[in-house]
Amino acid sequence: MIIANGFDEIYNTLDFTDSIVERISWENNLLDLVLTIDYYINRDEDELLTIRFKDCLKADFSLTTNLLSVPEEEKHSYSMSWYTIQNYKLLRNSELLKQYNHKELIHFQIFTSDQEIPWLSVVSRVIQVEKITDL
Repeated sequence: MIIANGFDEIYNTLDFTDSIVERISWENNLLDLVLTIDYYINRDEDELLTIRFKDCLKADFSLTTNLLSVPEEEKHSYSMSWYTIQNYKLLRNSELLKQYNHKELIHFQIFTSDQEIPWLSVVSRVIQVEKITDL
């Protein structure tokens, strides 16, 4: 069930801060990048949502280099912070969009443990948020 369609609707109705990315996948013949997130409505309530980037042309992931210094047996406990959304934004006039030269494209960034370098930077045609109702 789609609960938000387009960045403005998402920004005005949802706050992904402190939500945790649970799964990353490609769907629709590998054209759509889909993030499944554990979305916190309030302290006592959460639900699973998907953020779908339809017709994804570019997706760049970047984890901080401190990942390399964590001992293997401790990586699981640290991983929550690497995938906890701290901030997100839409770049309306980025250099990347100028390269593609298509007005319908969006450039969306998600920040986790590093506020300077996005954990995910995506160029796609559409962004939608869906509620997962059946598990």
